[in-house]
This record gives sequence, structure tokens and C-alpha cells, in this order.
Amino acid sequence: MSQAGKMKNLFRVRYLQIIGLYTLFNIIYISILNFYMGNQKYNFLLWNLFLGFVPFAIAFVMRINISKLNTFVFIFGIFLWLLFYPNAPYMVTDLIHVDQDSTRVLYETLMLFSFAMQALFLGFYSLKLMWEIFNVRFKKLTANIIIFIAVLLSSFGIFLGRILRLNSWDVFTHPFQTLKTILEHLFPISSNPATYAVIIIFTLIQLLLLSSIRDLEEI
Repeated sequence: MSQAGKMKNLFRVRYLQIIGLYTLFNIIYISILNFYMGNQKYNFLLWNLFLGFVPFAIAFVMRINISKLNTFVFIFGIFLWLLFYPNAPYMVTDLIHVDQDSTRVLYETLMLFSFAMQALFLGFYSLKLMWEIFNVRFKKLTANIIIFIAVLLSSFGIFLGRILRLNSWDVFTHPFQTLKTILEHLFPISSNPATYAVIIIFTLIQLLLLSSIRDLEEI
């Protein structure tokens, strides 16, 4: 293995360790807050974080097995990743659950922020891994276009999840109803300004964040 390959593997191990520590921190944080609050008000964050792990896990498995992926597995893997990726940046919207009347509002806000930032990191890490896969399979320009489309679709997915309360698995459990709901909130465009406003805003936020960290240390 080349020196560059060894360094990349070391970086991957390092970031996997960071992800593990961050996850442990968030679990301890929410457990302590649950204890002092005497309830499990914010336990939904654990499920949402798990969903944020799914696209990362898919991308990671595909990346380390890139040479073994046949066409069917490759396409199916992309489909699953696209389906679950919005769950990662979606956690940013969980900040709406901040209870401003709570005596522990600062601690609750920091916890929500911490969970959201970990999910966002997992999502961006999965984008990085998928970009590497696309860059191997296709040209760099094609890889960039696919990632842009993925970010665009994820922004719509965030709208579907937060505003319409749809889940990723609704595509499998209620495919026709889900498709009908999606189309109703896309067309006609003039009747659905909120849909496109959310898509544009979230897309710009994700692209700007991705651009801002693009030249940082390779992960």
C-alpha cells in the first residue's frame, strides 16, 4: 500500500474513533438530562441520530468494498443512501424543539445542537465517501453533479420529513400515497412556494458548508 493510502486509512480510523466518542458523549449527555428532568422528553433524538448513521454506514460499506460492487449492488446502494441521507441534515431542524420556558433551556439547547452537529458531520462524511465512489466510477465532473443532485434531493427530503412528517421507509410501506403527496407539494410550482423556498435555502446552506470545509484536512 502506498504512503498516501496508509495515511488515508489512518485518517479513517481516527474519524471513526471520533464518531464513537461523540456518540458516547451524546448518549451520556441525554441520559444525565433525562435523570434531572425526570422524563425522556428528548429520547427521539436517539432514534433520529440512528437514522443519521444509516447513510454514513451505507457509504462507508460501499467505499471499503468499492472494487467488489457489481452494477446492481452499486445502484441499489446509491438508492438506499439517497433515501436515508436527508435524515442526517434533517436533525438541524430538531432545534425547533427547544423549550424556551424550561429552567434548563441552555443545557437542552446545547444537547439538541450537539446531536444535530453529529448528524450533520455523519451526513457530510457520507457525502465525501460517496463522492470518492462516484469519482472512481465516473469522471470528477459527473461525481460533482451527482453530489449536487443528492444535496438538492435531500433538501426536499427535509421538507417532506419536517413539514409533511413523512419518513424514508414510507417509500416502501406506502409508495403510491407517498408519491401522490410529493407531487402535490411540487406542482404546480406557483401553488407551492414554501416547498421551493425550503429546498433552495437548505441546498444553499449545505453547499456553502461543504465548500467551506472542502480544503480542510482529508477525511
